[in-house]
Amino acid sequence: MTITPFLTLKLAGKKDAILARQRARRVASLLSFDFHEQACVAAGTFVVACQALVLFGRARLCFQIENNQLQIFAQDARPETELLANQISKRLTGLFQDGDPKSQFRLAKQLPLQENPTAESELGWIVKQLEQASCNGLFDEIIRQNQEILTLLHEVRLFQGQGTKKEEKTSNPHAA
Repeated sequence: MTITPFLTLKLAGKKDAILARQRARRVASLLSFDFHEQACVAAGTFVVACQALVLFGRARLCFQIENNQLQIFAQDARPETELLANQISKRLTGLFQDGDPKSQFRLAKQLPLQENPTAESELGWIVKQLEQASCNGLFDEIIRQNQEILTLLHEVRLFQGQGTKKEEKTSNPHAA
């Protein structure tokens, strides 16, 4: 059985990669991924989009759900370029020792336990929500990225602070 993507985005340039990142974050949110997982899906999608733009020039970014996973992958937008795709695959095989070259352009993330929207009506609802939210611009995506960075920096500082307290306790057991 061939799985049909519930969402396909055209990639022709850098702006499209940023929009894909934004849409991926929204898809992850609608599928009930937590804040950190949404950030991972968005960032991973951006990497896949950028790789596809470098190798294909123009590409399609596909979102589908298969085997209880959100899968995001890129395809060459010009199917008539089979010869070029074969040449790219040969070049990729030399660059990446392990795995199929096509898998280099794929992100797969296990769905949260409570979610499994495999029904076409549920996937259609997700697409409709994305279309309604498409009025948000790239600036909103930059705001979200900034929030993620600040949150991660705060968590790193908290973690580093815990390490310092542990070092103080172990280095001077008779203090206080």
